[in-house]
Amino acid sequence: MRPAQVFISYRRDDSAGYARAVYDEMATHFGAERVFIDVDDIHAGQPFSEVIEHEVGASQVLLVLIGRRWPGERDGAPPRLGDPGDLVRREVAAGLRNGARVIPVLLDGAPMPTESQLPDELHALAGRQALEIGNSRYAADMRRLVDSVREALGYPEPPAPPPKTGATKGVRLAWAGGLMVVGLVVGGSVALWPLGKTGGASTDTRARLPDRPPDRPPTDAAPTRPGINGLWQAEVTYDWPNANHIERFDFRGDVSVLYGTAAFLGVPRGVLEGRTEPGGLRFVTRTTEVAGGSSTEIVHRYVGRWTDHDNGNEIRFVMQTEGGSTPHAPVEFVARRLAGSSGR
Repeated sequence: MRPAQVFISYRRDDSAGYARAVYDEMATHFGAERVFIDVDDIHAGQPFSEVIEHEVGASQVLLVLIGRRWPGERDGAPPRLGDPGDLVRREVAAGLRNGARVIPVLLDGAPMPTESQLPDELHALAGRQALEIGNSRYAADMRRLVDSVREALGYPEPPAPPPKTGATKGVRLAWAGGLMVVGLVVGGSVALWPLGKTGGASTDTRARLPDRPPDRPPTDAAPTRPGINGLWQAEVTYDWPNANHIERFDFRGDVSVLYGTAAFLGVPRGVLEGRTEPGGLRFVTRTTEVAGGSSTEIVHRYVGRWTDHDNGNEIRFVMQTEGGSTPHAPVEFVARRLAGSSGR
């Protein structure tokens, strides 16, 4: 198993949904191979506690997701955090002991535990600067978390997008030492990048040969992206008693790519396999169901279609849940754009 650089510590019955959303965000920015989460990264038959100890020791950053049930309260017994064998306790203790950057992440208003509420080996956690993630400000909070992890890993800031107008004057092609070279003329200067020998494809992603000769005008334009990006909200009634929730959706991306978050039971989940298509969009999210001491990953598949009214500010969804201990009927609901949210 490849050593991870970012370890996500969480208690399943406290923050499994947020853990998946945080994992998706970290994997998007730093690569899935650099992020460890037990659901994905421990295979059948592996010794759970040994893998955890090894991966914490290999990590530069430990994210401790703390919800309101993080101590692990139990009826008629002390919280699980007081048990020396508790895996969450062992993860955090190992991170503190090994010198990882330990970042407490407080979820939906959960308080930071004090020293008196922590076992001795976790006292140092109380002195760490915490970040917060809330459902109402999820996107901004997640950006702050990504920035903190980026700084802790020593990763450079992502490059700024190129100017939209006035910067690019043209493209020149030239031969240099038997290599095809593309030059981007910007503000009177030319930047050259080799693209590989004639007939070969290049692995350099900064510039690529055009799909058609440079003197031939394009015959088709890039597809126009529907005005999906931004914040949406829906009142969703799930298929079990008294299960009415206000759910938020934060959609992002460009052209046909769709990512962001979709809330399930009030907790943001990472949008996976997302794409736009004529008339709507589709994506999946995942959650973890814990029952009888075991956990099962559940997939939620969303298909959304624009309605024929309301100026594109309404999407009608059908959501189908797959997996879990009981079958679920499809759930239908309408999401509406929040006032002031951008459509691009």
